[in-house]
Amino acid sequence: MPDHHAPKLPYPTRRACVAALPLLLLRPGSAAALDFPTRPVRMIVPAAAGAGMDILGRAAAQGLADLWGQPVVVENRNGAGGTIGTDALAKAPHDGYTMGVVNSSSLAIAPAIMPNVPYNSLTAFAPLGLGASNDCALAVRADSRFRSVADVVAEAKAKPGVLTWASAGTGSSTHMAGALFGLTAEVDIVHVPYRASPAAVTDLLGGQVDLTFNTMNALLPGVRGGLLRALATTGRGRDPLLGDVPTFAESGYPAYEASGWLGFAVPAGTPPETVAAMSEAVHQVTESQRFRETIGNSGMRPLSLSGAEFAAFLPAEIALWTDVVRRSGARLD
Repeated sequence: MPDHHAPKLPYPTRRACVAALPLLLLRPGSAAALDFPTRPVRMIVPAAAGAGMDILGRAAAQGLADLWGQPVVVENRNGAGGTIGTDALAKAPHDGYTMGVVNSSSLAIAPAIMPNVPYNSLTAFAPLGLGASNDCALAVRADSRFRSVADVVAEAKAKPGVLTWASAGTGSSTHMAGALFGLTAEVDIVHVPYRASPAAVTDLLGGQVDLTFNTMNALLPGVRGGLLRALATTGRGRDPLLGDVPTFAESGYPAYEASGWLGFAVPAGTPPETVAAMSEAVHQVTESQRFRETIGNSGMRPLSLSGAEFAAFLPAEIALWTDVVRRSGARLD
């Protein structure tokens, strides 16, 4: 069983476990030695326009286009919790001219909760690197009687199965954040999945649900506008955009941490020298000030990790969320 007390990637302190790996995907000069690309590159984003994955994908596409001198064309392929677009990436030609955005939901959670996912997360892709992490938060309406996590837990224990919480969808990182909280706090709060974050927030504001676990970019407008109150954030450290909101660890649950991540990959079988050149380019872009500002302003945390580090921690992430799904009984609704 995964150790929930252990620090989790993709935060920098977890890099120690992979520091000894040769970062072959970041060999100096590999991009210069390869004449790539010589024509436009397609970037598959398995999410709707305006979603966090889309914001990250478009920011990277702009940076890569400037770096390569070739267009990087974003193609939104939404549906089935991101697995439709991710499957399209897995089945794309492995020549380097199709890359895609991948995340914790599509690669680590979907295989645990969805039957017959059409790709193998560990073998269908060549990771290029990570670009961001994405904490969630537990939030309520501004006029809610709940002022803290302790308030929620007290009522949930007094009235099991009465309170409701909304997520951005079954199998999303927001779903898993709530499921892990239920296990950690030993409370029974009814999960109400929505098709996307905005719908969950709308119904919270309308009083159809009591709570939501949701992403920062979905919650920030309501919090800043005085419509929502964030009770706790799910990352290890406080989120810089909600610096006055405690983490779950600070709220009495030191073993709790649930953060999503977003990165880039190409289909498996892409020539190693092409993967190396693309990984180097992705690393340059995700380290740039422009990219980091765009990601930070959207509610995500900039996070630039190599393809080798990405590949090294993915099996542990799959194991973690497989365990949470099994113990919580989470299933497709």
